[in-house]
Amino acid sequence: MKIGAVLLMAFAFAACSKSSSTSSNPTGPSSSDTTVSFVSEVQPIFTANCAVSGCHVSSGTIAPMSLEAGKSYANLVNVLSTEDASYYRVKPSNSDSSYLYLKITGAAGTRMPLNRQALGQAQIGTIKSWIDQGAKNN
Repeated sequence: MKIGAVLLMAFAFAACSKSSSTSSNPTGPSSSDTTVSFVSEVQPIFTANCAVSGCHVSSGTIAPMSLEAGKSYANLVNVLSTEDASYYRVKPSNSDSSYLYLKITGAAGTRMPLNRQALGQAQIGTIKSWIDQGAKNN
């Protein structure tokens, strides 16, 4: 009889644990639930940190790939990296296989932005979410 009661309590505990793990987040939606806008969230990160004099601008000699507004999307999404052709610069829905993400996290070669302060975790998270959401031109 005691064994049955113990098993019943264990089953009840497991059932409660499972249901609470699938409940919604009471503090709000996760970052992956909120659509990231390329134009209003991602491009401003590029403009402030990458598309600066001598770097990723049209006239740049150090980094000829432009990340300027109106040019960056076409230079990134589904374009093979010239530094490592085994990666796309941005592979939609797959940040871990996107060279841009690997470069800004320092996971591949020299961390970007070069000779500047690293992007903050929120900025990196925004870019990661945008890529993982399909890297839309929105």
